[in-house]
Amino acid sequence: MRYIFFLLVLVPLIITSCGGYKQTSSLYGGAKLKAECVDYFETEVKFCKTRMPLSNKVQDGSLIEIVSPSGKVLKVAAYYDSRYSLCLPYTYHRLLKDGQKVKILTLRCGYKYNPTTCPYSEKVGYASWYGYGDGSGKWTASSRPFKPETNGLASRDLPFGTLVKITNLDNGRTTYAVVLDRGPFVKGRDWDLYPKTMRDLGGIKKGVIPVKVQIVRCGWPVEEDN
Repeated sequence: MRYIFFLLVLVPLIITSCGGYKQTSSLYGGAKLKAECVDYFETEVKFCKTRMPLSNKVQDGSLIEIVSPSGKVLKVAAYYDSRYSLCLPYTYHRLLKDGQKVKILTLRCGYKYNPTTCPYSEKVGYASWYGYGDGSGKWTASSRPFKPETNGLASRDLPFGTLVKITNLDNGRTTYAVVLDRGPFVKGRDWDLYPKTMRDLGGIKKGVIPVKVQIVRCGWPVEEDN
């Protein structure tokens, strides 16, 4: 009788009135996943056409300290770019020289007020989409251009650069996407997908779909080797 009573109490909690899916999440091995940065590395200075310092050793918004051979110290916020160990805007040319060997110390990994951990490895919830005719800007919260025809998404609690596998629970279709923006800002929705991401899942017409999101990689894939 106790077992039957337990089932009668548990089943209504699992089944919801909205499509039969309960918004749930789980942790990987009981611990949070973390976006990583290289604590210390040495490299050569490069200059490129960019608005901000770039590096494939750190997460977006990381505070790094650049030390020149003469001992000159420069502290800047750097953003992830897979192409460069360190690439600076040309405005820094008066402080450092092209090809100059420098030492880099990561003082803070990621933004000061943005998440650097993935609070779940798998989560079931609801996803909407945005990008056309809704006032979306040209730039994302990660300081990257908004490109609706790429596989991106917005999340409130996952670090930028996080790679996820998304499954549409209505039809079983799956796709992969990268967290590049913040949102959604509507109650009851967990993720906002780029148009291409939602199209891959077959959910454009429906607008909001139940999904399972699995973390493939937390944050950007930093390169350990110089």
